[in-house]
Amino acid sequence: MASFSKYDTTNGERWLLKITITDPVTHEKKRTTRRGFKKLSEAKAAAKIIEMEESKIKYNLKAHVIFKHIFEEFEQEYSKHLKPSTIYRKSIDIRKWILPEFGEKRLKDISKNDCQRYIDFMSTQLKSYKPIVIQAKNIFDYAVRNNYIESSPFTNTVYPKNTLYESEDAVENFWTKEQSLHFLKSLKENENLKIYAMFRTLLLTGLRKGELLALQESDINDKTQNLTINKTLYYKPDNTYQILKPKTKASIRKLHLDDETYSVLKDLIRQNKKLRLQYNVQTENKFIFIKETSFDPFRNSYMNEVLNKLCKRYELPKITVHGLRHSCASLLFAAGVDVKVVQKLLGHAHIETTMNVYTHVTTEQVEKTTDLLTDYLKEKSSGGQTVVKLEKKQ
Repeated sequence: MASFSKYDTTNGERWLLKITITDPVTHEKKRTTRRGFKKLSEAKAAAKIIEMEESKIKYNLKAHVIFKHIFEEFEQEYSKHLKPSTIYRKSIDIRKWILPEFGEKRLKDISKNDCQRYIDFMSTQLKSYKPIVIQAKNIFDYAVRNNYIESSPFTNTVYPKNTLYESEDAVENFWTKEQSLHFLKSLKENENLKIYAMFRTLLLTGLRKGELLALQESDINDKTQNLTINKTLYYKPDNTYQILKPKTKASIRKLHLDDETYSVLKDLIRQNKKLRLQYNVQTENKFIFIKETSFDPFRNSYMNEVLNKLCKRYELPKITVHGLRHSCASLLFAAGVDVKVVQKLLGHAHIETTMNVYTHVTTEQVEKTTDLLTDYLKEKSSGGQTVVKLEKKQ
């Protein structure tokens, strides 16, 4: 509601208006005064513009919603379709990297420039920053779909061409045949049964971390030496674990164990049985890879921690547990196994995933083949010069 009054100045009479504006989000009322109008009609016209702007703001009220409230809606929506482990991982990233930047801002106040600056900043913080940026984009896309904003401020933003990480040496994501053999030999000679069984199984079967930790004694068929993979293990934030379905339908599979891997797994099972008898413990799930103190399965992080120490101990390139899965694939390809068979063994839902590994591995093989061809064509003369000999036509 606006009110008008006349006042005197050295330049003559002037009009002022007083109008109350309500914040569309907080609903707080704020009294605004405008001065200097020569005519009452000018003051009324100004009041009408202010009221129209306020009406427009109220009409576009959704754009005043705080970003973190949109995230909460978004989280409820996507959590219906994802595994608890995926939800937990994504939520950690969002709360650590996205909410501190956008959380307290209104949607209407977040511009394209803000989003571009955010992308540029993230590129200096993380090597794999793009998945987190995509998560931020997804939240804004949700806001667009639900009519909070007309368009996403991430539209037409770009990823920087150069980052601080481009000059860093990439962590090796797979081992060669020689490195793999050295690793297995070192484990067998120096480590305990559990460590040897764990990492031999990972390297020679290509199991995912959660799949290995979910293995139970009943998953091994003694007649066929087949291993059944039909579940995965997830540790919740409260330190309790949950057995879930595997990543995809393709992840449900049977693998034939080589004699030694079968043998060490059976030895480990016998060792676990002795421990249960010794401590008089009955467990509902007889996991193969267990903590001796609680008989619960290990956490995913345990394997990476141990593997980091093993890489240093045996002077091997640093690799992740997932890198052992990649190494398994590379060894299968090097042994001449068909791509479709490797896809089935590793439980890849899409052949493109398998082909990405295949391309990586064969690139190195192609480079070696080119060197062999060059060496074949070259021959050193007695004078030490390198020449190419070609047979003359008869």
